Amino acid sequence: MSFLETLYQTLISYTGLLEPLIFLAMIGTAISIGFYGSFWNVGAEGQYVMGMVGALFLTLFSPLVPLFEGGGTVLTALLKVLVVLFGGLLGVLWSLVPGVLKAYVRVTEVPVLLLMNYVAYSISDYLTAGPWKGRYTYGYIRTDLIPEAARLTIIPGLEMLRYEVVVALVLVIAFAYVLLERTEVGLRIKFLGTNPVALRASGYDERVVTLTTAALSGFVVGVAGALRLLGYDYRLPYNIGDGKTGFYGYTAILVAWLSFRDVRYILPSALIVAVLTSFGYRMQMLLKDLLPPGISAYAISLILMGVTLVVYSIFRVLRDYSMRLVVKP
Repeated sequence: MSFLETLYQTLISYTGLLEPLIFLAMIGTAISIGFYGSFWNVGAEGQYVMGMVGALFLTLFSPLVPLFEGGGTVLTALLKVLVVLFGGLLGVLWSLVPGVLKAYVRVTEVPVLLLMNYVAYSISDYLTAGPWKGRYTYGYIRTDLIPEAARLTIIPGLEMLRYEVVVALVLVIAFAYVLLERTEVGLRIKFLGTNPVALRASGYDERVVTLTTAALSGFVVGVAGALRLLGYDYRLPYNIGDGKTGFYGYTAILVAWLSFRDVRYILPSALIVAVLTSFGYRMQMLLKDLLPPGISAYAISLILMGVTLVVYSIFRVLRDYSMRLVVKP
């Protein structure tokens, strides 16, 4: 099978693209909100994991499920909404730590966010191997499965999609667009990212806007993590940082960047990145006898994304800047 045939097979096998497309678009939207306000949210991976942790806690270790279970469609839907919102709340708390440090101590958020990704991995692994270790896991280190009542609804014929996840994606993109384009809060976030001096001159507190930006970005990522656990994983695995999140929190940074920080282009950008990811796995199978040991499918995907990013960066420089050749006499 040739390179082009592999790419064609990737595109027509759309069912495998749906799940990464949904989550890359959702997290990419969250990161874009942060980028608008100069909150460089490279910690979405940790917020995503904490959203999963929050969803598991409410469904397995709180009285919420027994309280709502068997109460009909409305109560079951309310249960899922509460769990998802709680996951979003943990995402907010996780993003506010670097947000507070940036707003009040002037500490750059990027290294703090990156470190907190590994703290989130460690918290999840500690809980999975310790107090939350499952009793019905057949010797594996992982949690028990969440109850059926808390699981999201599979769309018939599209097993990789869930009704609630699709609705959540539409709401997230619509919310982000209205927030940034139609509200005063969105205008303040944009001013923070482009002209903080003008923001202060207008009488607004830069620290409050920074915290608002961090909270909104973290909330959407936490919601995505909760939806992932309720709709796909149903449990927390051990060594969650070993690729078991799909690294969506990192990969979605490219989605936000490719979209020109415009939420209207998030879905096409997420589709491009999802195709590159799936294409990398197919290329590994095609070149398995030619690749040196240690080159994984994810590494191939990263190479493809890197090339895309370089081409995009060159295009953006040519679009945003004009160059002239001046010859002095």
